[in-house]
Parts: sequence; C-alpha cells; structure tokens
Amino acid sequence: MRPIFWLVLLCTVVGHAAKDAPATSAASDSPTRFDKDILAFEALDKANPPPQHGLLLTGASTFRRWTDALEVFKAYPAINRGFGSSKTTDVLHYMDRITLPYHPRVIAYHCGSNDLNYDKATAAEVAGRVRTYWSRVRAENPDCVMILLSITRAPSRRAFWEEMKKTDAEFQKIAQTEKGVTFLDINPALNLPDGEPREGAYVKDNLHPSEQGYKAIAKLLLPAVAQAWQQTASAFSK
Repeated sequence: MRPIFWLVLLCTVVGHAAKDAPATSAASDSPTRFDKDILAFEALDKANPPPQHGLLLTGASTFRRWTDALEVFKAYPAINRGFGSSKTTDVLHYMDRITLPYHPRVIAYHCGSNDLNYDKATAAEVAGRVRTYWSRVRAENPDCVMILLSITRAPSRRAFWEEMKKTDAEFQKIAQTEKGVTFLDINPALNLPDGEPREGAYVKDNLHPSEQGYKAIAKLLLPAVAQAWQQTASAFSK
C-alpha cells in the first residue's frame, strides 16, 4: 500500500499546484487559498521528514515547475516548496508551515512577479514583505543566509518590466543592508542584454522557463548556493 500512498500524495501536490493563474475574485485572493497545497506538503513531510539545515527553495511557480530541482541541488540537500501562483504575501502567510520548520541553512527566494501583475503592488511594497519574511527567519534561525533571486522579466509580463527593475533595485538594497542576504540576477540566464528572450528559454506561455531555461538558471544559482554553503559551514557544523 505504501507506493499507492506516495502516489496519491504526489498527485495531490502536483494537481493543486498546477493551477498557476490565480483568479481575480476576492475569495480567490484569500490568504488561505493555497491551504490544500500546504496540507499536501505537510503530509509529505510527515511521511518522509525532510532534512534539517538544508537548502530551501521557496516562492512561486518558477520553483514549483522546476521538476528536477532536487536532483540539481542534491549535494546540499534541497527542499522545494514553491507553490502555485503565490505572492510574497502568501510566502509570508505560510512560512510557519513551510519555511521555519525546516531550519534551513540556505534559502533561495524567488517571488514578487505575481504581486506586481495581480495586485499592482509597488516595488517598495514587495521589498517590504521580503524584509518582513527575512526578519522572521533570522529571529528563529540567525545563522541562515538567503539568496534573493531577481524577478524574471518574462515576455508575457513586458508591461511590468519597469516596475520589476525597480523591485530588483529594492532587492539589491535588501542585500546591501540586511545581514545574510545576497542578490542574484537570473535574467541573463533567460534574456539577452537588450531584454529580449533567449531562444528556447521559455515555454509557450512566455512566462515560465523551459528545460533549457532551468539549466541556464542552475548555472547561475549553483555557484551562489555553493558560496552560501561555504559561508555557513562553521555555524552549521556545531
């Protein structure tokens, strides 16, 4: 029965998380709208407790759709908790359940695009939520470090590129002023210097990375994770 149990759990996670495009009604924007996804994560955690002090990938669907992320980052080891079309408010809302319990050594955080697209949030508002998230992490896990990934300037969200650039500038300020945070611009992995998409970097929706796009992101993120892992070696060897 155990293989069937695992299959049901995995299908639950994938099935609920696959709905990337949020509805715009007030009900769909409730902070509890991802409860089924989070419950599925918790069921997996209970059945097979994830490692403590690992690498946590958290954020929205770009991480959720990275199907081989655990293999790519297996040396650390990794936990992927990207979910749906989440916003920074959602990551905050659920952090007591899918961030803090893992006591991560390194966090890779990629979120904010949906805030700009659906909430019309400002760069300062998005950055403020990231600061709040990080202050809560550090309060409980002061030796943790975070790699704050840039917002992807995907072709389908061209209308928001300027606000995305402003948000990335705010993210850079966070890295400059908050202990333990580094900023990583992943746009060069997917876009040419003029901003146009690299050939084959996105899937048909022109929003999410393709397999080729994920490989390009990994080439940037792996060295950043390795550096962060080395940086925290002393603190987490106790």
